[in-house]
Order: sequence, then C-alpha cells, then structure tokens
Amino acid sequence: MKLVVIENPRPLSMEHYNDVANAPLSASLNSGYALAVARRAGWDVAFLDFTTCCDNEQALAGAILAEGADMVLLHWVYAWGHEAFVRDVLELVKNRQDVPVGAFGLFPTLCRSRLMEYAPQLDFIIAGEFEKSLDELLCSFEKRQRLNTVVGLVLRDKEYLRRDVIEDLSWLPVPDDVGTNCRYTTMNIAASRGCFGNCGFCFINRFYGCSRRRQRSIASLEAEIEIRLQRRVIDQLYFIDPTFIGYGTEQKQRIAAIGGIAKAAGIPFGFETRVDTVNEEIVSSLAHNGASSIFLGIESGCDSVLQRINKNVTTQQIVNAVHCIRKSGIPLTVGFIMFEPDSTVAELAENYDFLEKLGLLSDHGLTANLLYHSQIMLYGSTSWERFEKEGRLLLDEKLTFEAGYRFKNDDVGRVCTTMRRLASAYFLGMDAARNRGVTTVDGPEVNRILKEAFCVSLRHAGCSGRGDYNRMEQEFLDGLNSAVCSGSIRKHLKHGETEQTE
Repeated sequence: MKLVVIENPRPLSMEHYNDVANAPLSASLNSGYALAVARRAGWDVAFLDFTTCCDNEQALAGAILAEGADMVLLHWVYAWGHEAFVRDVLELVKNRQDVPVGAFGLFPTLCRSRLMEYAPQLDFIIAGEFEKSLDELLCSFEKRQRLNTVVGLVLRDKEYLRRDVIEDLSWLPVPDDVGTNCRYTTMNIAASRGCFGNCGFCFINRFYGCSRRRQRSIASLEAEIEIRLQRRVIDQLYFIDPTFIGYGTEQKQRIAAIGGIAKAAGIPFGFETRVDTVNEEIVSSLAHNGASSIFLGIESGCDSVLQRINKNVTTQQIVNAVHCIRKSGIPLTVGFIMFEPDSTVAELAENYDFLEKLGLLSDHGLTANLLYHSQIMLYGSTSWERFEKEGRLLLDEKLTFEAGYRFKNDDVGRVCTTMRRLASAYFLGMDAARNRGVTTVDGPEVNRILKEAFCVSLRHAGCSGRGDYNRMEQEFLDGLNSAVCSGSIRKHLKHGETEQTE
C-alpha cells in the first residue's frame, strides 16, 4: 500500500512578509517523521511539497492523483489565508478518487473541530504527537481496508481519545530529509520534545497536551546524525528543540556529550533555549564544542509584560544570559514581542531602552525585526480564546483561522502600524537590492531611521493629529526608501499604504 504525504500551499503574503510563526520550528520534521513511520510499517511512500504553490488547483490535484496512493496525508500548517485553496485541491482529489484524506500537525490539532467542518473533504485528523497514531492507523487500514477508531485519531461522529505522548523517543525512526529542509545546508534535528515553560503565546504545550520536556537518548541521537550525514552534505546542525538545554544537574554532561558528537563530526551547531537554562559552565562547553549560534526567546524588556505572558523569567535573568553568551563568543540572536496586545506606551519605551542598553539595536537587520514584531493571533491558541471573550478580535471573513486584534492602548496600535509599514518597506527594499546585485546599503543610516522612527512615533502617537502623524510617518518611509534602495520599493509601499492605513 502507498501513502503520499503533502506539505500544503502557504506562500507568504504582504501581511506576512517576515512572519514565520505559523508553526513551531519542530514542525519542520513532521513530514519526514511521517514518511519514515509509514515506510517502517511496510508502506510505499511519496512526498509532494506544495509550500510555495497557490495558483493552479487542477495541477496540484493532478500531481496527488498521479501518485496512485491508497491514503493521502496532509501536513497542514496555518496557510496565511490560503486555506480555501487547499480545500479546493482536496475537493478535486476526492471527486476523482475515493481514497482516505487526512491531516496532521499543529494546525489540524488545535483547530480539529472547526477544520473538520471547514474542510468536509477530510476523512480524519491525527491530533497531537502523531507518530504512534499513524503507525496504528496504517496497520489497521492495511488489514481492514477502511478507517478504524485509533487513539489520537479524529473521525466524524466518533469519540476522540487523546493519545499520551511518547515517553521513549528512541522509538521514533530516523526522519526522511525532504522539502524545505533539503534546500539549505543546515540540517534540522531534535534532541528533545516539549517544554516545561507555559508562555501565553506559545502552542507547544497545547499540541502535546502537557508541560513537559522529554529528552531522547544520546545513543539514538548519535545514530540519527550518522545516518543523515550519509544522505547529503551539510555545513551546520540546528537543534529545533523548544529548549535545547533543560533543567537539572545532568544537563552539563548531556550538553557536553551532544556537543562532542557534533565536534567529532566536524559540524558546528545552533539551537534555541530558554534564558533560565543558561549558565557560564554550559555555555563554555558549548563554545568549546563548536556551537555556532544561540537563539534566546527573551520576548520583552519589561518585567510587567514578562509576567503577563507567563514567561517565568525576569529582565535580570535575560541580562545575565545575554552577557554570558556574548562572553563566550557564540553569536546570539533573540526573539522579541515588541507589541504585546496589552502593552502601554511606557512599556514600549522600556522595551526600547532595554534593547539599546543590551546593544541589540546596532545592526539594521536585527533592529528592523526587534522594533516591529507583534503577537500573531491564530485560531486554537489561548490568546484567540481570550481576545474573543473580550471582544477584541478583528475578524476577516477571508481569514478563517487568523485574526487581528485591538490593542488595549490605541497609541500602541498606532505605533505598531507605523513600525510594521517601515519593516515591510525595509524587507522588500533589501530583497530588491539583492535582486539587483546590490551587496551593501547605507547600514548606519538605515539603522538610524528605524530607531528614530520608533522613538518619534512613540512620542507623538497620542499628541499629534492624524494628518500630522501620517506626514511624519511618510517622511520616515521616504528616508528609508532612499537609504535602502531608492526607487525599488516605492511601488510596494503604494500598495502597502492602501492595505495598512489606519
């Protein structure tokens, strides 16, 4: 029997030009794991990557049908408003061939009831951690030639039973290397699953159904690295764990062992971790073994905001972690939510001062990111539920599974709109410059404009008339246009103004 696994179309739109948070980073291995589970179960497999395709339903349906599969499984990620296109493709498939069609991943898990109504073409959804449910489903289907109740499987008019998470991660097969992962020379890999944090904006715990972090054995990790390095040439490993470093006294030895494996293979590695897992001893070991990057989700420079989003760290812990990593020489990148929905103007100013004092606003690429990110609102999240109850969601009938929201403070919303327009101009302009072969821009001037725009907008958001404020905003856009790539982003800005004007 044959299973075809599909990555759904989700091309970026103007609104999501630099947004990548429609799924956790761990989702990048989901299709690879599904393919490996099916092959181990004795099924033939095929993989179709439609990530950037969204203009020909007939062609995509034809490609699926051409595989002659006995089951179609869609790794359906939040599609940035293209869900109807995906549904149309599935409709064409179902009209021409009567095969079971299912979905799995974060989006189908969090939205399973609504998605089953929205897409009646779906016969089932595998909710939560899917590998064991998929294994049982395939074995059952092969024997009975029909879908049967399996723990973790959502079927119409059947009781759903959540599956417990996999305790021994060494049960997992080595995932296939497919899709976007193969377009880069970095290889994504997981050393653990889950997180002991419970941040208000995060989906991880809802997906797994628990607030725990499960570590896989060093032996299984080493075996996977060895196997996957035989498949293709890479220049870096990247651990996609929600937090690569855990709590506990054994972490020093564990991290040293993993780093030693990477060092022995001659491959640098990067990872993400929580602020409160970092200490000098562990970071020193990481640097010794070739760690090439660390990502910290610091999220805010205000203790009040950190408490609201349930980050369970303090600004002093953030400062200590940043200084510790910088002292080691390992390159640092950070995640930040400048515009949290309940932010005050004073908290935005505090955020800016915090970033400036840490020296995180010295490069225009990082500055553009840090000064515009706002919280993304996706259906199925705790945030969606909260703001729906408060009547603060801004719904769009074209976007079934995502929404905007009203900021608690109108002035914060005004500054957020300005910085999003500037960020869009910046990213589009930089892309245009690269496409023309321009390798350098006036970086200091671009950085100055971005920082000044934030500070001036913050000062005048509540005290300037609409006309005066808009003129000020346009002056910054014009200045940025000249500094980045004169003439190359003007046509995009014209469209962006229509879409984003208050």
